[in-house]
Amino acid sequence: MDEARFEVADGGELRVVPLGAGPLTIGRAGDVAVLASWLAERHARVEPMAGAHRLIALDGEVLVGGEAIREAVLQDGDIVRLPDRSTASLVTLVYRNPLAPRVAPVQHFATPPGKQRLLIGRADADLVLDQPLVARQHAELLWRDGKHVLRDLDSPHGTWVNGGRIDERVLAPGDVVQIGTFRLTYDGDSLDSFDQRGAIRLDATALRRVEGGRVLLDDTTLSIEPCEFVAIVGASGAGKSTLMMALCGFAPANAGKLAINGDDLYASYDAYRSIVGYVPQDDILHRQLTVTRALHFAARLRLPADTAPDEIESRIGDVLAQVDMTAHADKRIDQLSGGQRKRVSIACELLGDPLLLFLDEPTSGLDPGLERRLMFTLRKLADGGRTVVLVTHATQNINVCDHIVFLVAGKLVYFGPPQQALEFFGVGDFADIYAATDEPDKPEERPEAWQAKYKESLQHQKYVVERPARAPAMPSTEQRETQERRAKAFAQTRRRQLAILCRRYLELMLADRKNLALLLLQAPIIGLLLVLVSHVDGLTSGRIEAKKVVFMLATTGVWFGVINAAREICKETAVLRRERLAGLHASAYLASKFAVLSLLVLVQSALMLGVLMIRMTMPSPGVLLPGWLEVFITVALSGIAGIALGLCISAASSTPDKATSLIPIVLVPQVLFAGVMFGLHGITKWISWAVTSRAAVDALSAIADLNDLATPLPIPPEPEHAHTPHVLLIAWGAIAAQALVFAVIAWWRLRRRVH
Repeated sequence: MDEARFEVADGGELRVVPLGAGPLTIGRAGDVAVLASWLAERHARVEPMAGAHRLIALDGEVLVGGEAIREAVLQDGDIVRLPDRSTASLVTLVYRNPLAPRVAPVQHFATPPGKQRLLIGRADADLVLDQPLVARQHAELLWRDGKHVLRDLDSPHGTWVNGGRIDERVLAPGDVVQIGTFRLTYDGDSLDSFDQRGAIRLDATALRRVEGGRVLLDDTTLSIEPCEFVAIVGASGAGKSTLMMALCGFAPANAGKLAINGDDLYASYDAYRSIVGYVPQDDILHRQLTVTRALHFAARLRLPADTAPDEIESRIGDVLAQVDMTAHADKRIDQLSGGQRKRVSIACELLGDPLLLFLDEPTSGLDPGLERRLMFTLRKLADGGRTVVLVTHATQNINVCDHIVFLVAGKLVYFGPPQQALEFFGVGDFADIYAATDEPDKPEERPEAWQAKYKESLQHQKYVVERPARAPAMPSTEQRETQERRAKAFAQTRRRQLAILCRRYLELMLADRKNLALLLLQAPIIGLLLVLVSHVDGLTSGRIEAKKVVFMLATTGVWFGVINAAREICKETAVLRRERLAGLHASAYLASKFAVLSLLVLVQSALMLGVLMIRMTMPSPGVLLPGWLEVFITVALSGIAGIALGLCISAASSTPDKATSLIPIVLVPQVLFAGVMFGLHGITKWISWAVTSRAAVDALSAIADLNDLATPLPIPPEPEHAHTPHVLLIAWGAIAAQALVFAVIAWWRLRRRVH
């Protein structure tokens, strides 16, 4: 069929409307009759134009490629949507016309007469290539001695000509220049720019995943073409999330092959990491921040380091507009509804301009209205040039998808258009498909039977046999190089990530004012209680009284650190996992927690000792420094070691509640093995060297010179409490060593947890 036509999807029914030689109107009373209640009688008009057609919006909203238009020239395969914003319903028209083939947008650039230089860059340039891989001032095209010379301006990701990176080169007709995702062809007079984004194809062949002898995914083959919106559906435990995680490469299948534009995604995952967006079921943003601030930190972590602040602001504005959340930009995330939070999570993923977007149960917990709006948003994103795959149980709005994947017990029993699924399963409603495939007692309703039936169907022939046959055999060298350069562009150094994460953590802490006030108040309260039960000269008059104060100071410092840190990693599990997939370094993340919490411990130690010093006399002089300063250093060091221990607990715990239950297990030994309440002999003495409070007691005892204080009983001097630099430095070194060991364990556990 070579004639121009519209394929109209209205209310789940498909029909073909030929476009003749004259203009036609679209609407409830138009030549192309569409009876949807929200459409105007004459909603739009289509006019022939030199073999193609022009679409004009008359009395309502019209979307082409996901963008609202007043007028547009249609190309073969263009998808036209007539939406209802109040209900997020839509009518779809696909334009088919072999005489109007789709072509990539072309821009022609040449050095103007009298101008010897043309600047190429991401912004503020003569030739603007708006994409994160392109530097602000990336390269320049010079007119020199009657020839065009292309020179790279020390761009971080390079300028490439015919597949090779160049510093400077005289261009010859036919040369292909690669800058970011843009190909520029030199014709002897100008550079013609083509943007290659939005052409990502995913081909899965016989994917299989087995865990513990159980088959979670059984030999699944399917192909997803560029700009398609695909839903993975099925009952709980059917293998939906397993398939999606295999398709996006986060949890690869045990067997089979996954290709992206012909390239093995599993083998080249690092090169493609930056084009994959993933929205898990849990929120991936901190609820204490406003939408704008949360996206600001996400952008700084995910976008190239040379992205300017104004570019970040512009990017945030763009992604919020794409998910219809601009009006809520200044709200705290914890003030948003469930559907709004989902859309903000999607906006977060769009910051990095992913070409593949995966969503795990984005509609769970949403009412039907919010679910419809979210599905409409995803449809719009797919129309705008992305490939979108989601897992869902909800089927009320499944018709907005291009295809559905239906799984039963890990087996693919249907892949094809949603409108054809009802006929295939022999039911009248999508919800009835679940019932039809959930009757294992009937042989004809078992998963194996449905799988066999699908293999005999026309849908299987068209979408599982014929589609993969059209897949590219191997990727081009330029494609692989482009993706590797993109991956390097989005990679962030540990030092930069640390600075960003520290600032974000500080903002989070300051945003939660009640919790911060509680953490800060506990220090002076403990100091006040110590003042009430201790003598004024508790640290300087007698050995017995001084030991009590020393014991409380040592254990309190450790407790500060452990309690502050024990919940800080496990409460951010969803955020951390997603950021790790986007390239976050575990060491930078852990160091940010350690740095900010150490600052908190320093303040807590100062507040507690400040209250204590109002009434209690500090040892004077100290061993190396003023006595009060050495006491502060010891308590603060104990707190820092406690932070490292608390981070170990948090990295090992799956939930904050489990972390809280582990706190007593690590704090009780601080009391038992401190060497004050109980004597340490044999194995208990060896155990005590792994307990921070023991080293802190030794340091504080040396500072207070306990061996020289009066005692009612003839107690011999204790060498580990001698008032000497050697004893003090050994004790401080032991605390620092413990902090280092605990930090390394936390880092190791964190890496295992997020891989």
